[in-house]
Amino acid sequence: MLHIIKTYLAWKVINLNIPSHLIDKIKSIPEKPGVYKMKDSQGNIIYIGKSKCLSRRVKSYFQTRHQREKIKRLVFNIKDIDFIVTDTHLEAQLLECKLIKKHRPIYNSQFTKDKNYVYLKIEDNVDNEPLSITLEKEGKHLFGPFRSRRFLYDLIALMSKLYPIKKIGASYQFEYNPLPGSMDKKTFEENKRSLIEIFSHEKCMESFIKLLKEKMEEASAAFLFERASHFRDIMLAMKYIYRTNKNNITKDKRLIMGEKIEEGYKLFYIDDGNLINKRKFHNLSVKDIASFIKEAKKAEKNNSIKRNEKRNVDYKIIIYRELRDKNSKVIAIIDENFNIKSFWSELMKL
Repeated sequence: MLHIIKTYLAWKVINLNIPSHLIDKIKSIPEKPGVYKMKDSQGNIIYIGKSKCLSRRVKSYFQTRHQREKIKRLVFNIKDIDFIVTDTHLEAQLLECKLIKKHRPIYNSQFTKDKNYVYLKIEDNVDNEPLSITLEKEGKHLFGPFRSRRFLYDLIALMSKLYPIKKIGASYQFEYNPLPGSMDKKTFEENKRSLIEIFSHEKCMESFIKLLKEKMEEASAAFLFERASHFRDIMLAMKYIYRTNKNNITKDKRLIMGEKIEEGYKLFYIDDGNLINKRKFHNLSVKDIASFIKEAKKAEKNNSIKRNEKRNVDYKIIIYRELRDKNSKVIAIIDENFNIKSFWSELMKL
């Protein structure tokens, strides 16, 4: 009894407005991955979050004296909490994203602005700037979608001081122009071809990044630090686009991921960054894996409808980041070299 009183008082010291029924609910939340939904006095969902450990994460809101006003207001308005337990952290992240897009709680900002995601466009008309930003995927030579509009505006401004970019052999040539000038039609077309190559092909992007690094080092050695920082900023922006396009191991690939969970194993089938199928197995055999892949490929054919590219980009990023973390999971590309027995064997070692 004394222990219960002390626990209750501890909650009250941090937040005088927390209802007693909420304390009991918080204490019942398990130490498992999942999603939590915080509600106000009217039952409206005001915040949705996820965690690898629901219990620890939810309790942290009430056991910490928060400095940020937004969090203080959130905690003050929490009158009820619901939670959904998932088998894995990946499922918790995907569910959080889905629920935020559906309910758009007032204290969530991430995942709510996918309609505003933008594309980087290489222009055809000499009267326009070589690079522009567009909301819709219309026309040729579009790249994205990207979540940060400001990032692209900065890149466009930085790139304008390098024009014209010319192709010389397998590399490129440009000069730093503090005051960018106009280009005639022939020069504009040459610059456009260079931009299309750089943004479309990995080798061309790598060559351009290498040249930027060389230019940065030359400028720094000559004590031209403003110029060197300009090349550095473009190089960092290009590396971001390069990683987005090239290092996305889900792009145009079919992947199978197996993860060890508390009740056995969980399999995921991913096609081009989209989660097509998942299933839990208490005991897993090679035959189970073969059956799961067959089932997933069938679902893939039946689910060949066109997806909302902007809306889907958040899910793809979640999956991509999860696949980069290979702790307690096995990932394989499903192609002619895929070996089910080897995949199963690696899973059994977890």
